[in-house]
Amino acid sequence: MSHFTKCALKMTNLAAIKKALADMQLKFTEAEQGQSVMVRGYRGDKLQAAISVDMGRYDIGVIDNLDGTYDITADWWGVETTKGVSEEEFKHQLSQKYQYHNVKQACEEKGYSVEEELNEEDGSIRLVVRKWVSE
Repeated sequence: MSHFTKCALKMTNLAAIKKALADMQLKFTEAEQGQSVMVRGYRGDKLQAAISVDMGRYDIGVIDNLDGTYDITADWWGVETTKGVSEEEFKHQLSQKYQYHNVKQACEEKGYSVEEELNEEDGSIRLVVRKWVSE
């Protein structure tokens, strides 16, 4: 029997989450302000979420904890058996892409611009940023 399980990945930037999902080429539906979308699980189980990521017969939900953080929840057995994507793989990919967009956004908000982006051999991404200051 399968059920919804939270993924131990805390995120606070919804815009970065959406950009990360888009980078992963995943189709998702975002809830309107003050509303929620349905996330499908085993045997018709459903839960409410801020974002529902379509993984075929099952969905992955981005849950708004109402404290400024978001969790990832899914019926991971269903997602893995229908899409071949494990919770660990999804968490790793989303985490890396989320952190990239989160850091990039934070830099831009502080007036920095990305000068160079390097994909390292170990899979990490190196960003070189610059800020011009007038005297």
